[in-house]
Amino acid sequence: MKILAKIEQDFDDGIKYLIIETDEKNTGGCYLFFHQSLDEPCEADLWFPNIEGAKKQANFNYGIDFEMWMDYDE
Repeated sequence: MKILAKIEQDFDDGIKYLIIETDEKNTGGCYLFFHQSLDEPCEADLWFPNIEGAKKQANFNYGIDFEMWMDYDE
């Protein structure tokens, strides 16, 4: 599963999109990917044991509320 959030305000790091992708097969958790563009590889990523933790981090760093996430199909 992948979900996407678009960052509406400008931050100095240039991050515009966040993607959470589950990794049930290998780690049992999920990754939060930080993107300046969806056409380029991510700038950074963090691992979390669950989606709720990744969403809380996105909210802390970029003000992304839980309801701002949407399904993402590349």
